[in-house]
Order: sequence, then structure tokens, then C-alpha cells
Amino acid sequence: MLSRIRQLLVVSFADAACGTGSEPVDPVWGKQACDSCRMLVSDPAYAAQLVDQRGARHFFDDVGCLTAYLAEHSANPPRALWVRSGERWVDAKSARYVSGAATPMDYGFVAQATGSLDFAAVQRAASAHRQEAHR
Repeated sequence: MLSRIRQLLVVSFADAACGTGSEPVDPVWGKQACDSCRMLVSDPAYAAQLVDQRGARHFFDDVGCLTAYLAEHSANPPRALWVRSGERWVDAKSARYVSGAATPMDYGFVAQATGSLDFAAVQRAASAHRQEAHR
């Protein structure tokens, strides 16, 4: 009986941690490593996440890190992408962005309802930023 309860608890915790991929979840702030740069995801204002085709969830400390991950894994498009906008998670592709913020990896993009940039513009600018950094 105790073994069955343990199994149910493990499955419940795993479901809560991974989610189904249909909704965003918070990382363990300050303990979850960014899946691109490996820094800790500690500031919700700049966080991003994706769910890949296998259902695995990946967290990022900067929207630019999300774009780097997407560029490196372009053969496997994600199921879902989210970024933080204020206190909530929003779809990354439909979000609007502003530039010039002091973000963890210095890409400078933050999702804001009044932003003038779309996700494609952020991807292009972040790619240029990475190329410039490698010169």
C-alpha cells in the first residue's frame, strides 16, 4: 500500500514539474539553469520557456537565450513558446517587445504590451548580437 502511494506521489510531482506542455509553468526561480547559457533563471521579468516536440520543458533567463536555443535546434520546432510580460506568461510569438533593457545576457529585449517589435524582429536582432559577440 505504501509503495503504491509513493508511486502516485512521484507521478503527481513529475506531472506538476513537467506539465502537459499546454500551459506555461514557473521554473524554480534561482535554482533552474537556463538551457542556453546555463546561468540560473532568477528574474521573472526576463524569463522564457519552451516545450519541445517530446514534451520536455526548457527554461531561459533571457529572451535572447530562447532565440539562440531555437536557432541551434531549428530542425525540431517547439510545441509552445512563452515569455514573461509583467506578472504573467504570454505566447512568445504573439508578444510585443521593447529593446534597451538590461537583461541577464545583455540581449536587451523585454515583452511589453506596448512594444513595437515582434518575435521575428527579436530573433533577427538576437542573431546579429550573437554574431557580433563572436567576432
